[in-house]
Amino acid sequence: MHESRLTGGVRRAVVAVGAVFAVALLTAGLASAAGPVQLKSRLGNWCLDGPNGNNTATTVNPCNGSKSQLWVFNSAGQIESVASPGNCLSINDAADAAPVILSTCQTNTNNERWNPQTNGQVTSALGPCLNVFGGVAQPGTPVIAYHCIADVADEEWDSVATQQPPPF
Repeated sequence: MHESRLTGGVRRAVVAVGAVFAVALLTAGLASAAGPVQLKSRLGNWCLDGPNGNNTATTVNPCNGSKSQLWVFNSAGQIESVASPGNCLSINDAADAAPVILSTCQTNTNNERWNPQTNGQVTSALGPCLNVFGGVAQPGTPVIAYHCIADVADEEWDSVATQQPPPF
């Protein structure tokens, strides 16, 4: 059976739009929440915590919904603290075990750009992934940047939407 060029073109467009929509749904788990989220490690009930403000190290602690565990993925590709507005997750370099710290958000640096992946990893624009140091979570365990390794829970995160209104 012969199909017209118009029908074939429409069919290809529908397939392309469907594929884009499917990719968007896959990444929705980390990045598309309208308000603040908790970043929960797949090691268990451990959330990314930035309790001490500017130029301090981040850790994991038991998830409790406190402001220090709430984050916003902003339009610049940064992960901004709700407890310390204007402070974003940052690394000084791409070296393994570089501490992930809170520092003043600067939109002109890759040190603060993060990309959520469909497998749960959160990769820095510099290359490494957010990692729970040592692969064993305990209260206060540091969060570091480490080369990305597939299928390890210490580098996999889920976003958990909260009932908190956005901070801005």
